[in-house]
Amino acid sequence: MPTPTDVVTREQDGPDTGTTTPPSRRRFFVLGAGAVATLATTSATTAQTGFPRGKPIKKTQPAGIRPDPSTEWKDPLLRLVRRITMGLAPAEIALARQLGYAGYLEYQLNASAIDDSVVDARIAMQMPLLSQTADQLRQAPDGGEVYNQLADMTMYRAAFSKKQLYERMVEFWTDHFSTLYDKIGHFKVIDDRQVIRPHALGKFPDMLRASANSAAMLYYLDQASSRKPTPNENYAREIMELHSLGADGGYTQNDVAQLARILTGWSINYNPGTFVFNFGNHDTSAKTFLGTNFPATGTNAAAAAAMKAEGDTAITMLINHPSTARYLSLKMAQWLLAYTPPAAVVDATAAVYTATGGDIKAMIRTILSGKNVMASPAKYKRPFHLITSSVRSMVTEVTNIRAVRARLSQLDMESFYWEQPDGYPDRVSWWSGLVTQRWNWATYISNLNSATVARVNTVASFRAPQDNAAGVINQINGRLFGGEMPRALGSALQAYLMAATYNDARVRETLALAVSSQEFQWY
Repeated sequence: MPTPTDVVTREQDGPDTGTTTPPSRRRFFVLGAGAVATLATTSATTAQTGFPRGKPIKKTQPAGIRPDPSTEWKDPLLRLVRRITMGLAPAEIALARQLGYAGYLEYQLNASAIDDSVVDARIAMQMPLLSQTADQLRQAPDGGEVYNQLADMTMYRAAFSKKQLYERMVEFWTDHFSTLYDKIGHFKVIDDRQVIRPHALGKFPDMLRASANSAAMLYYLDQASSRKPTPNENYAREIMELHSLGADGGYTQNDVAQLARILTGWSINYNPGTFVFNFGNHDTSAKTFLGTNFPATGTNAAAAAAMKAEGDTAITMLINHPSTARYLSLKMAQWLLAYTPPAAVVDATAAVYTATGGDIKAMIRTILSGKNVMASPAKYKRPFHLITSSVRSMVTEVTNIRAVRARLSQLDMESFYWEQPDGYPDRVSWWSGLVTQRWNWATYISNLNSATVARVNTVASFRAPQDNAAGVINQINGRLFGGEMPRALGSALQAYLMAATYNDARVRETLALAVSSQEFQWY
């Protein structure tokens, strides 16, 4: 997985084909279309395998590229669509225009009322393992197939589900309650099914309690083996630092130690992978956590309920703590609005958390007011977002999502494979060094024309109804940019398209340049 050093100086991953040279993105966006008009046409081989190996990629942006493309985004509705979906798509834009700002936001917040039966049927047919019980998954021949189907489902829903805000929040909470698939295996399927998805737009207290009873989480953070007299402190620390209060939430190392003692006995039944309280492993002596005294309990089975209740009480304390309200509000505002959201927005959202008992929908309404969205700068698409937004904007026909998802490994963001419990970073400094790999992706997706993998149908989507350079640019503008493509970019793309023989290959090259552009890489 990537480290900060890797991101600064990682070499390009694409193999050196030793054949033709694809269009230079760096030359195109720095010098303009004229500087690359004489480049050779991208061959099918190069389109599939990527750019030749070159110099290490730096975090710095090429000269002349604006740092914030949102200065061109004048339409509040399109800004909202960018924020709460996995990428602009013609049908999504049309729906948003039909419903208006408030109506569209409410439509997406009410995910349970959205008919997603087409996507559900596709997943049931192609990813049948995901409906199995934990015990069935444990006994099934695997060979990586359980992981593959879970990761396939995650990307397929993100790209094609009508419940777009819901999928954005599933991604958010998956990182918030991050677990490493390599350690927990099939428990992650159950965690996704019972913790993340049921509560992604529900109430945070319900989600935190579900996570605290999740075999995936308790096994991942070693709580399942924690017992007196030397409890493991991993889960006690992370439930405060990462899941509720935040690192500066007002707790001490002694609180970590005390909570670890309170949670002794919270474990799992490995087969089939369900929560169990082992009272014999519980520390029954008196404790003090966050200033609250927990008296000693009995030591026999008759006192088991009182022992277990200590943990429930401690988790309720975390849920009701003002630091939790502020920490979650800040993190959600960073996810949906801006890397550095205004303090007033965070304060207002924290007040809503307290007033509603952690209602996630109500918090989102506060964050995504029209005023807040219009004042927010652009955010940089993480690799998962970049891939799904490309698939959505190009109206891609996908037969095998796995082949598309596999490109995530080249962008260092394989699903459920972040090794630390804090989830994949949501900051531009982490991802901005992978520029060339992102351009490789743009070339790959733009050239897909396979009945067995995926197809970008340029004839139906970009060369119609006007099959010429101006018509193609008009379609790119509408489908990839919602009609808000800057004039300079449109002119450069059109000049490139017209600088050689107009044909399907040239259209696909132009699409790759559009996906590679600054304006598409941000949202």
